[in-house]
Amino acid sequence: MITSPVDYWEPRWASGRRYRQITDAETQLLADHLGPGHGRPALDAGCGDGALARHLHHQLGYRTIGVDCAPSAITVAMDAEPGSSDQPRFQVMDFAADDVSQLPDPAYAVITCRLVFRFIADKAGFLDQVRQLLVPGGTFWVVTELADRRADNDPLKDLGITAPDVELLTARWSSVTAVNLDQLACFALRP
Repeated sequence: MITSPVDYWEPRWASGRRYRQITDAETQLLADHLGPGHGRPALDAGCGDGALARHLHHQLGYRTIGVDCAPSAITVAMDAEPGSSDQPRFQVMDFAADDVSQLPDPAYAVITCRLVFRFIADKAGFLDQVRQLLVPGGTFWVVTELADRRADNDPLKDLGITAPDVELLTARWSSVTAVNLDQLACFALRP
């Protein structure tokens, strides 16, 4: 278990490590399940290099902020569009632990969490925080690996969430849509 997210993630981002990029199939799922943003606020929790936040902002039309606990990740995200005046905002923040009143909006039409949920220590608290920030009718979009999609001897098996984690993630939502995408599952969760 990761006891200090910033101590875990900062050296990885600072060393130049990068993670799974968004695919065309994933961007199509985003369009299908989130729809056009029309300037409504979106929050990407654990934004990493900012690719998902930029997609939400530029392609889907949300007014997006990306937050990540690793300052180096935020630097990478901000450096991706130097000099552009129309880009998402990025902010260093541990969404699971920091004061979310420091976010620019009191509520969000969309909150995304891509390849992050597995690493959250207090998943129930994290989900409560998401529910508090999501507008009625909003969507919580989660992309995660599932542990049962890899062989038991696969060294990457621990990157996936377990069946009890899936149950926790999908409980207490009025609408749950799950879509398979290779080892990943995409969840559109609505209050």
